[in-house]
Order: sequence, then C-alpha cells, then structure tokens
Amino acid sequence: MKTQSLFNLLKVGITTFGIFFVAGQGAYASDLKGTAFSISLECMNDTTGLLMGQNSTDANSWQYAFDSNKDGMNGNYWVGAAPGKVNPYDISGMAIKETATSIIVAINGNMKLTGEAEQGAVGGQIGYGDLFFNMAGKTFDNAMSSGDLFGIHFASANASGVQQLGVYSGVQAKTVTNIKEGYTVATYGGLAGGGNSYESQVKQGGGIVGYGDLTSSYFTNNGKDNTFNLNVIDSGKYLSGISFLAQGNVTQQLLTTGYDASKFNGTQTIAFEFKKSGVVQSTPEPASLAGLGIVGLALAGSKRRKKLA
Repeated sequence: MKTQSLFNLLKVGITTFGIFFVAGQGAYASDLKGTAFSISLECMNDTTGLLMGQNSTDANSWQYAFDSNKDGMNGNYWVGAAPGKVNPYDISGMAIKETATSIIVAINGNMKLTGEAEQGAVGGQIGYGDLFFNMAGKTFDNAMSSGDLFGIHFASANASGVQQLGVYSGVQAKTVTNIKEGYTVATYGGLAGGGNSYESQVKQGGGIVGYGDLTSSYFTNNGKDNTFNLNVIDSGKYLSGISFLAQGNVTQQLLTTGYDASKFNGTQTIAFEFKKSGVVQSTPEPASLAGLGIVGLALAGSKRRKKLA
C-alpha cells in the first residue's frame, strides 16, 4: 500500500475540551467523514462523542455535538447543576472544524484542565480522560484490537499510560475508573456496576443521560464491556505534538476560527491544535457507516442536535 498523509488516507464513511486549529483556513472537503471522536472523565461520571458528518456544519465550517447538561453524576453534586454550585463533572459537548491541513476540536464543560480535587482518588484529583478518535469504520474495541485506534493525551494531570502530550496511533486503551472513584463493577458489584449504574443513578436523580452523537453502545462495545472502563491511553506510538490555544477561558485566538462560544454553557473550554501534515500511515480500505457494526450508535445522538437544558 502506498503511504500518504494520515488524513488523506484514512477516509471512512462512518471514534473539552480541545481544539485543533490553523488560522485563515476555509472550509474543506472532509477527509474525516464518519470518524468518531469520544471522551470520558476519568471517573466515567460523564461521557460524550461527536460523529463527523452526523450534523451539518455552520457557516464557519464548525460541526457541533451537544451532550445533556443533566447527566454529570457525582456524590458531591448529585446530577446536573446543584443549587448555587457548578458541577465540574458535567460535559456540555464537542465541536470540530476540519481544514485542508488541520483539525480543530472544541470540547466544553465544567471540568478544569487540571482536574477536580477528590479525596480517595489516586493523585487526589479526577480529571479528563484522553480523547480518542476512530477512523476505521469499526467498533471502539475492534479498532483498538486491529491497531487502528488513535488517541490524544492533552491533560497532563490525568492517569494516562503515556506522559508526552500529543497524538498517538496504534492506541491500546485502559481504565482508570478503579483508581479514580469511578463507575466500575468492582465498586458497584456485578451487572449493577459500570455504565448500568451510571445511567441508573442519573435517572434516579432526575437527570437525562446523553452521549453527544454517540450512544452507550459505542462506549460499551454493544454491551461487551458494561463496566465503561476504557477511558485513557495505555500505550501507543507518538505521532505529533499539540499546541494549546485556550486552557479554560475562550480566547480571541479561538474565536478567530469562527467558533461560536454561545453554543455551549460550560465554564471551561480547553483548546489545542495539531496539523495533518507529517502524520503518515498505510492506507486501509475505506469503510462506511454500516461498517461500524453498530449502525445505531448515532441514532440517539441525532435526536439531540439542540442544546439540552
């Protein structure tokens, strides 16, 4: 197989708080259509994703995926926003803009880049997991097994298996929920643990469970892994670095990309960029949405295109 730029090759039809950006670039015919981006907090108290091509782009070529603002679960805040408090365990959504040479991704919520102090969690804090992207037209688990899963380590405070901030290929993912006071079977016992327990507690608290453009099936591999365990990079091949544009507050540099800060209501927007050039891989066969093997992964998310209160 011939080699070219990763994003020119890995064309598929289908995996915040980060942003990839090159100023002055206009709209670009997508090389990423069908790519699934996903992220979870280390404790799995909230999870969201964006499926490229699932939602229309705006006039500035940004695509937005909205998560429920009533599904950030934590014992100190319960669910959503407690009276007089901002729940740091709630993710509002993700946005992506693609240009000819770069990708811009924005993930918005209430968690600071440095995480939230949490007694009992390893390191004394809970933060973001790593951002994954799946371009292979496969389930998360199958993409990882075949060496086709990519990840971005952008939060140095988390318990990732890699240390250098940047983009990784051939990613193997792991769980840190067991050391971050999270939703694991070990914590909650049997089938009541993991994703089942998370969703149950959100609903008991009067919340609304959301996964952005994706569904729980994507994160649990169609029920194969009900523990919701895989949320950080365990290992992978380092490909390129990232450059932060914002680390909490929306910056002018971000706004010049055409990003609409009014779309989300989270208090934190963390931004970084990487370019397509220099990232080289062998060309796999193109895939389609159906190739995911989980055609319904975006159906629930497609009904959630407007921001949830």
